[in-house]
Amino acid sequence: MTSSRPCNVSVVGATGYVGAELVALLARHPGVALSALFSGSGGAARPFASLHRSLAGRSGPEVRPLDVDALLEAAPDAVFLATPHETSAELVPLLLDWEPSLRIVDLSGSFRLAHADDYRGWYGFAHPRPELLAEAVYGLTEWNGEALAAARIVANPGCYPTSVLLGLKPLATLLDPDAAVICDCKSGVSGAGKRTELAYSFAELYGNLKAYGAGTHRHEPEMRQQLGLPADAPFVFVPHLLPAVRGILSTLHVAFGRAVAAEELEEAFAEAYGRCPLIDVCPAGSLPELNSVVGTPRAGIGFSLLPGSRRAVVVTVIDNLLKGAASQAVQNLNRMFGYDEAAGLA
Repeated sequence: MTSSRPCNVSVVGATGYVGAELVALLARHPGVALSALFSGSGGAARPFASLHRSLAGRSGPEVRPLDVDALLEAAPDAVFLATPHETSAELVPLLLDWEPSLRIVDLSGSFRLAHADDYRGWYGFAHPRPELLAEAVYGLTEWNGEALAAARIVANPGCYPTSVLLGLKPLATLLDPDAAVICDCKSGVSGAGKRTELAYSFAELYGNLKAYGAGTHRHEPEMRQQLGLPADAPFVFVPHLLPAVRGILSTLHVAFGRAVAAEELEEAFAEAYGRCPLIDVCPAGSLPELNSVVGTPRAGIGFSLLPGSRRAVVVTVIDNLLKGAASQAVQNLNRMFGYDEAAGLA
């Protein structure tokens, strides 16, 4: 949509961390009109400006409890779902059955995996419409941009997979298939959403660092799938919880099938991201820091080639709520409707 008419957009799940960031981005997007906002559950209506500090003094639709009839009556061109996995899995087919021309960006995991059988084991539910999985486009914008233009369903990537895939995909043809890829990833606590359990309280997190979900985290099959790795390939993903609100730093340990030069790795990253407006690649031997991307829609990538030239450490940094979720969703909207990729973000 590149006409003068703005793209009418609705957001479901606008009161969560990701949903609020998404509304704040869409509110300043030059080609978007927010037609309706909904929470993912019941409760009273909330004023627009209460969602995010950047919306203070601005007017917009109030946030109402989810009502599918009201959502469709708002006549959106696109709907963002910042909702739990099972909720999205039910809403996407319902919305498309009622309005086949609707375009949906789903920020849950309900359309990220290609095989319906994987949902019961990794997400704990049977997928209600497995035939739609083949239609969903995986929204890693820098890699699937062309396919996004015609997509009805975009599966926005998880935050950890975004950080890992951006660092690994440019090197995929160089990796030693028999050597383990080790992904040591650390995230701010906002990645867990708005939770009240003791383990996510300030007293438990302050000055602390802990690993969790080794071998069981539901983002692992998503990463394997996008890297073309079978379930038994040597791939290790260990997430950690940082004593910080937001941001992900992923340290990726890789081995190559032959000796490589730093210039070859630089060329691989330049070829992948040289024309990508929101990816910053550091010079060889320089590694990015979390502070350089927190609060921005950008990703930082750097690498160090280790002695012997057959191993390297790749470090990626993103803001988990932005490039790991909301701003990547807006990038995908831009690709879907023909806007500049960084519209509303730069």
